[in-house]
Amino acid sequence: MSRISIFGNIVTPQLVIENSTLLIEDNRIARIIELKEPEPEVDTKYDFSGKYIYPGLIDLHLHGALGQDATDGDSNGLEEIAKHFATCGVTGFLATTVSESYSRLKKAIKTVSIFKKDHITAAQILGIHLEGPYLSEGRRGAHNLKNLRMPDPLEMEEFLNIDPGLIKRVTLAPELPGSLELIEFLSKQGVCVSLGHSQADQETCNLAYRKGARLVTHLFNGMDPLNHRKPNLLSFALGFDDITVELIADMIHVHPDIIKIAFKCKDEDHFIAVSDAVRPTGFKDGEYEFGGELMIVENGIARMKSTMSLAGSTSPLNHCLANLRAHFQISHPRLAKIGSFIPAQLIGMDHQIGSLEINKNADIAIFDDELNCHATFINGEQIFN
Repeated sequence: MSRISIFGNIVTPQLVIENSTLLIEDNRIARIIELKEPEPEVDTKYDFSGKYIYPGLIDLHLHGALGQDATDGDSNGLEEIAKHFATCGVTGFLATTVSESYSRLKKAIKTVSIFKKDHITAAQILGIHLEGPYLSEGRRGAHNLKNLRMPDPLEMEEFLNIDPGLIKRVTLAPELPGSLELIEFLSKQGVCVSLGHSQADQETCNLAYRKGARLVTHLFNGMDPLNHRKPNLLSFALGFDDITVELIADMIHVHPDIIKIAFKCKDEDHFIAVSDAVRPTGFKDGEYEFGGELMIVENGIARMKSTMSLAGSTSPLNHCLANLRAHFQISHPRLAKIGSFIPAQLIGMDHQIGSLEINKNADIAIFDDELNCHATFINGEQIFN
């Protein structure tokens, strides 16, 4: 039995336990040992005095990095993506596809299925997030118009059957014909259904919730703006307590003053941050492919060349959390919930990951107060230093 100890300020969902030791036995969290308690004998000690021991971050909306994209269906590209985000404290993520043809999506799903069984030395692919192709033309954003289509239950069932349980999340527009039936079907399969790239009114969103939708994709983006006479997806997201929202906290997609409104509307159990990181993340400015079209990146801001719509971000999740801390003085425990625990809940994996609790996987990230990553552990094994 291997025993590892990690010393530092331990961040739990409730509080920070300062100057304490996290004991890991056989890849799982065994104990939290406070400073006054005697330390047990271990095989390996790590001292991160003054740093914060977080649960590994979980990014539910991540397309790519270093010139690679999950939709490419390339295992070498997936490995580069996974290794890059491990350096950012991300220990698990959903490989997120963009709206594409049936054949390209099928290839991407099959590639992820094979890849995730064989790779354990980088951030783990926890599953797939299909962002599209069942999206509203009017709020498609960076999604290629030619790849959008009406909900197709037979197509979706085939995607699900490639590797049952692999598709953990689907973003769709609830107003499209057949969406509500598909939401009900997906929810019964244990898939997290998210409403996004949509022009739905609030009544339709309420129906979608009753069918099983539980999340709203990139709040404020890919939806109609607030109209005080026409309640819509945005008013539903902000005003309905039981729906969780995700937000791209790169401070480009949403102005800090608007994020402040979101924090006033949503309690800490119904708000998560995501990166929505795309192919240029970690690379220089220039032109890149996205969904069969060109995106252009200037000063780290990605936009579609044809429409100048924002096309995801180039900020990893730890930078997004750092932005929230800097602008709103969010506590470390709440950041850990926003970046790990609630995402784990949404995809039904909070019994294994998402918080530093006894018997959970030892997926751990070490940050300083500005959320710069100093080390990352998967199952108690250090994969980044």
